Amino acid sequence: MNKELFFNGYIGRICEKFNLTKAFAFEILAIAAILDLSFDEVHDHVSTLENGSGSHDGGFDGIYLEEDEDDSTLHVFQIKSTNTVGDNELSKFVTDCRNLFVYGNALDLPLNNKVSYALQTYQSLVSAGRVVETRLHFVFNGEKTKQNQALLDRHSEYTDKLRIYDSDDLYQQIDNLVAGRRKRKPISFSFMAEKSNIALPNNDPQTLISFSIQNVKAVSFRLSALGLCELLDKEQHLNKRTDGVFSDNVRGFLRYNRTNKNIRDTLLSNDAGYFPFLNNGITIIAERVKIPSNMQAGFYPLEVLNPVIVNGLQTTHVLYEIYQQDKARLNGVYVVVRLYETTDNELIEKITNATNTQSPINFRDKISTRSFNDYTQDVFANAGIGYLCKRGETFDNRLSMALKKSVHSETVLKFWYATFYEQPERAKSTKSKVLEELFDATTNKNNKLYPLFKGNKDSPIYQQLLETFWIYDFVVTQRQTQAHTSDFVLFTDELLAYGVYKLLKKSGGFAQEHLSAAYQTIYEAIPACIGREQQLKAKNQSTYSHNDYFKSVKSRFHLNDILELSEDTLY
Repeated sequence: MNKELFFNGYIGRICEKFNLTKAFAFEILAIAAILDLSFDEVHDHVSTLENGSGSHDGGFDGIYLEEDEDDSTLHVFQIKSTNTVGDNELSKFVTDCRNLFVYGNALDLPLNNKVSYALQTYQSLVSAGRVVETRLHFVFNGEKTKQNQALLDRHSEYTDKLRIYDSDDLYQQIDNLVAGRRKRKPISFSFMAEKSNIALPNNDPQTLISFSIQNVKAVSFRLSALGLCELLDKEQHLNKRTDGVFSDNVRGFLRYNRTNKNIRDTLLSNDAGYFPFLNNGITIIAERVKIPSNMQAGFYPLEVLNPVIVNGLQTTHVLYEIYQQDKARLNGVYVVVRLYETTDNELIEKITNATNTQSPINFRDKISTRSFNDYTQDVFANAGIGYLCKRGETFDNRLSMALKKSVHSETVLKFWYATFYEQPERAKSTKSKVLEELFDATTNKNNKLYPLFKGNKDSPIYQQLLETFWIYDFVVTQRQTQAHTSDFVLFTDELLAYGVYKLLKKSGGFAQEHLSAAYQTIYEAIPACIGREQQLKAKNQSTYSHNDYFKSVKSRFHLNDILELSEDTLY
């Protein structure tokens, strides 16, 4: 394999870019591959390194809190650049997680600013009644042995939360990300619908429920779990991975969370035969579907071209993992399938959204295909910035190797919403809702932002996004390089960016040479904003929290009032 060739190339680039040792560079690489973030974002926001040092990191190499209005996930990383993993190292990782995020740093460990910020944000969410899912990622730069399974068994309490990655897993993760840009080879496949076992008067066993609406064919049927897994076998054979069969799905496999564990437990129990009654089934969209008019030689074959599972990814993954371990486990197990024939992208999106209601839809992936990104990518590249909008572009030579800086599109869009759209508190508290609104603006002519995001090459959005990036980049750089005396700066990226934008606009428009003065003015005004809120909280006998305050509209109102900035959004 070329694993070491690729690893050494990425690690060398990270070492040079951030002036890090190879061990620290491997940490950045591993986190970027698992979270699909750019190296810059991992270094700036996720890695617990502070000033090039891993001191006072609580025992962690990375902490990432995916915080949103509807769903929150805490990712915690421990990464070893060595080629072995020991029981003590794994035990310590789990114990450190419990100390910090279960018992609130009961050991009273000294924590650097990055870890302290993560803990305060986590505590603020939980104290507000939110349930935060925790995922523990342990990575080492070697290859797994049978020892690893024994380690997992000894830590069975955390099996649903903990995953051990070796270098092969990491290499595959990078390959899967990059594969998201590759063209899928066409897949022709036949589903063999199961006949009914209920006797009917005409002796013709009912098998298919089929109909059409306008030019869209639809058919529902019962399919053996083995038949579904054979589709993934064919995808793996032709495209060397199974990702393509889920290419329009709104989320990836969530590993063994509570729901997926229940699915697996059912399939491995005496209730497996009842699976069609206990599962919502699978929704598949194909470019072409051939439906037989009647039974053919005792079978009901359904020929499809390029089938994509748009709902049921979690179920399919669990089935396929059991299938790969022991096919016999799935004998007599069936799923209910809804199959549609259409190439209408708008309808595909509607079906995908309507059938995926159990967890928030990933609008980062959906908005990444919109045409405004193509123009934005070119504008950013000309400025020496990699604008990463599709899965795996962190590892693309043109975008993040040759260019000086790189950033994911969702970060730029979030900070555009905080600055030009003048909603810093919403940008901070509900990123998925922001991306959902901007996604709607790419197609909905009634959306007031449609003229900006419809993909017109003359739209002013490209200049605005570029200016947004320079403001964001300056704010993050100041936070990392200045010896700040207050911890509020850890919570205020969005409000600081908003304030800088407002001052630049007030003084005549964006100019990089004015960033420093504008930043200093906002930074010095924020303590007065905090003071107002603290006085109000004290009066009402309630507790003040940085995290809560900077997610509230009051933080923006207070800043505007103190600096006499007008509320005059352009849109």
